[in-house]
Amino acid sequence: MEQKDIFHIQISNALPGYMGAALGLLLVFRNNTAYDKWWEARKELGALVNISRNFAIDINGFLPPGSKEKTRIATLLTCFIYALKEHLRNGVKMKDMQELEDADYKIIEQAQHKPSAIANLIMSRIEILWKEKILTDMQQYLLVTKINTLIDICGKCERIRNTPIPIAYGLLLKFFINIYVILLPIGLSHDLGWGALPLEIILYYIMMSIVLTAEEIEEPFGKDLNDLPFDEMAGKMKVNIQEIISYE
Repeated sequence: MEQKDIFHIQISNALPGYMGAALGLLLVFRNNTAYDKWWEARKELGALVNISRNFAIDINGFLPPGSKEKTRIATLLTCFIYALKEHLRNGVKMKDMQELEDADYKIIEQAQHKPSAIANLIMSRIEILWKEKILTDMQQYLLVTKINTLIDICGKCERIRNTPIPIAYGLLLKFFINIYVILLPIGLSHDLGWGALPLEIILYYIMMSIVLTAEEIEEPFGKDLNDLPFDEMAGKMKVNIQEIISYE
C-alpha cells in the first residue's frame, strides 16, 4: 500500500531576504546605539581637555606669580583628571596622587567618591582666596563655574558607563542571527547548492563581528584597543597644566 506524505514543509526562497532585511535594521540600531555612547564619551573627554586648560590659564592669570596656592590648585586639578579616569574603571589609584599635600591626600584617600572630594578641595581653596580678597567676585564666579563643569563632566561619564544596552536585547539579536544562518542555506540551496555554505559562514562572521564590535565600544573608558585613549589624554593634560602654571 502506497504511503503518502502527511506534511510537506517548504521554505520560500524569499524568506532569507525578508529576515535579512529585519536583521539588518536590528544590527544598524545596535551598532548606532553603541557608537552614540562612544562618541558622547569622546565629546565629554574633549570638554575635559578644554575646561582643564581654561582653568589652569585662569588660575595662572588670577593669582600672583610664585603663589603657592597656584601650584596647589593645579596639582588638585591634575589629580581630578587622573581620579576621574580610574573612577570610571576599577577604582582610583592613590599612587597617582603622590604630589598632593599630606592634608589633601588624607581627605581624598578617605573619600568614597574621590573626584567629588578633589573638586570640593579646589572649591575650598577658591573660597579662601576670595575671602582674602586675592580673587575678585568675578574671578571667583568664573572659577566656581568651571569647577561645576568638571563635576558635570564626571556625572555624564558615569551615566555613559552605568547605562549598558539591555542584556535581553543582545541575547535576542544573537538568537535571531543564529536562526537566520540556519534557515539561509535551506532557502538558497536550490539556487546555489553547496555554495550556500561558504556564503552562510561569511555572513555569520560579518554579523557577529558587528555585534562584538558594538559590545566593545559601548564601554569606552576601558583599556581595550577600541576604547578611548584616556591614559594618553590624561598624560597630555597633566603636561599642559604644568606648562601653563609654570609660565609667569
